[in-house]
Amino acid sequence: MPRVDVTTNLYCLVGKGISYSLSPAIHNYIFNLIGENSVYLAFDIAEESFDTAFRGLLEISRGLNITIPYKERAIKYLEKLEPTAEKIGAINTVYMKKGYNTDYLAIKQLVRERFGDLDGMKCLIAGAGGAAKASSYALGDLGCSIYIMNRTRARAEELVARLRDSGYKAYIIESCSESYDVVLNATPDPSYIPGSCLRSTLVVDLVYIPVKTRLIIAAIERGIPIINGLEILVRQALLAQSIWHSRDLLHLEEEVLRYLCREIPSVEC
Repeated sequence: MPRVDVTTNLYCLVGKGISYSLSPAIHNYIFNLIGENSVYLAFDIAEESFDTAFRGLLEISRGLNITIPYKERAIKYLEKLEPTAEKIGAINTVYMKKGYNTDYLAIKQLVRERFGDLDGMKCLIAGAGGAAKASSYALGDLGCSIYIMNRTRARAEELVARLRDSGYKAYIIESCSESYDVVLNATPDPSYIPGSCLRSTLVVDLVYIPVKTRLIIAAIERGIPIINGLEILVRQALLAQSIWHSRDLLHLEEEVLRYLCREIPSVEC
């Protein structure tokens, strides 16, 4: 852990029900690697306390991450948004009261690095919240037609309308009755997607505890390439750090992943 004194910078994660989060371990390790006198703390905030608490944290924190369920709600307290974050309508990173979406960047970068563009492919996304928004735009920018499956239809309709307004091909499905080229889980429940949905190109699961979710295991058993939630979590964290420090820190990715697999008991790599 970094040394904490009167000159220590505060960075934090804001969410609800986030005691499981690996973000403090990741960011404090990064601070140690780069010799930064900073500390990263998680603030588990009840919904009725969010407005007051978030305004206060904006004033005292040098940078923030936002997670479930506040990726959309936090926007109204910021002074401006990075253009892609504004288009998506969800954020997960804040610096100098400006909102960014490094979930979007992480997913888009990792998919492109490993599989290239996805022109003409059918991509199923489970979920319709902030993480699903970022995922939809990332895969849409790589050429996918987006199919949204969500338990609450109204949320799915809202996301599909937003995607169509932005020029993407987007549709709602009630259940998975066919297979898709790319399947991405943006819900807390990887079992929400049945195995019959899986084709052969790519499976992505944003859940990272456990790393080998039921969805990821099903993909591995079928020989389908995967991107797991831990890889996405670390990439988006390093992208956030790169924003906070105005320098590229992606060269630390393998070292951070090795640290998590070696030192954090809840991570089963």
